[in-house]
Amino acid sequence: MNSVQNISILVVEDDEPVRQTLADILELHGYRTLTACDGLEALAVAKREQPSLIITDIAMPVMTGFELLEQLRGDEALRTIPVIVISAKVDRAATRRGMELGATDYITKPFTEAEVLHSVATRLENKELIDELDAFAHTVAHDLRNPLATLNGRLELAGMMLGKTDEATMRHHLAVAFGAGRRLNEIIDELLVLAGVRRQHVVPAPIDMAAIVAESIDRLESLLKQQAAVVHRPAVWPAAVGHAPWVIEVWVNFISNAAKYGGPSPQITVGGESGADGRTARFWVQDQGPGLDTAAQAQLFVPFTRISTVRAKGHGLGLSIVRRIVDKLGGKVGIQSQAGAGARFWFELPVAPATSSPSVVAP
Repeated sequence: MNSVQNISILVVEDDEPVRQTLADILELHGYRTLTACDGLEALAVAKREQPSLIITDIAMPVMTGFELLEQLRGDEALRTIPVIVISAKVDRAATRRGMELGATDYITKPFTEAEVLHSVATRLENKELIDELDAFAHTVAHDLRNPLATLNGRLELAGMMLGKTDEATMRHHLAVAFGAGRRLNEIIDELLVLAGVRRQHVVPAPIDMAAIVAESIDRLESLLKQQAAVVHRPAVWPAAVGHAPWVIEVWVNFISNAAKYGGPSPQITVGGESGADGRTARFWVQDQGPGLDTAAQAQLFVPFTRISTVRAKGHGLGLSIVRRIVDKLGGKVGIQSQAGAGARFWFELPVAPATSSPSVVAP
């Protein structure tokens, strides 16, 4: 699941001490909180801030919690936000009505810190799974359908023209079909990597970055030759911890993008340096291509759950994978670029401790 620092929770409660208690519990565990004292104020805050989750009381002035639930479920932009009801009402009718209106959990007062945190974590995880299912469905429908249509169309044309056209035309149609088939295979591989990163829990350990980069370049040998790209590597790499198979995927994404979009005969420079704080190391891929303006940069590294609404041409799914990998390894990703001045894609990882066990996949 995403880092809690990126999660905002709206607390709706007319009793100020209870409202503040809930906010304190959540903030103590890293969540960002928003507050409202009734349903009407909460609705305005929700429309403005789009919180990740809402916790609401039932009996409130102006607009009750039940009325708030009705308003949320009737709003296309807010209806998928999970809502936890916390109320002194303990009768089954109130619980049933809350669930019928779309509440995802019902906690009775007085509550414990453990109850609240467990419910919040469970609801957020469920929401993330649902969002990812939607994004996965969109990826399958959108990204797979286009190359599949190209593949089928070119093969159909080749079949219709068999014996009726010259060899060069036939070879052209088959080459386009093969290209579409390769793209289909790439998308499937990317989805498998994304799913694997989500399922696995790894214990970061010291990694050999020189060997990782070398293996990444070997995997891209065909593409680099095709693009006449040259990759320049440093003699020494800073130490870091991570999980080698995942870090290879990051380098493959960055270097392949530099080869594709780095201009004619791309000159690609890869490198790394220790952070000033001594706790992180930054690694990068620099190209000499046309660069990216601010608007284009804003569409990169979006979470996989947003790729259906934010499309970065040629980058979207791959960089979503990069972001997930680096997030799970406790690092950061980013880009430095200006239109016409090339681009530097970078990621940061924690620095290796003095002693550590080998990188393993934890059960």
